[in-house]
Amino acid sequence: MTILSLLQQPLPAHAPRPLQALTAMVGRVLSWQDVHCQRKHLAELDDRMLADIGLTRADVAYEIAKPVWRL
Repeated sequence: MTILSLLQQPLPAHAPRPLQALTAMVGRVLSWQDVHCQRKHLAELDDRMLADIGLTRADVAYEIAKPVWRL
């Protein structure tokens, strides 16, 4: 089980609000880090690999130009 999957589990109803807010914030940052890594790996694919998954260099350029908080 990853840290991200642990953070995505619901907290008990009696958990203090600051803990809920902190957990949500850490989960969001970890999600952004995951998106960044996926986009980095996508940028490293060669043209043959991109063609295999139905993408072009223009598709990749559009995707990696997005900020990490935009999915």
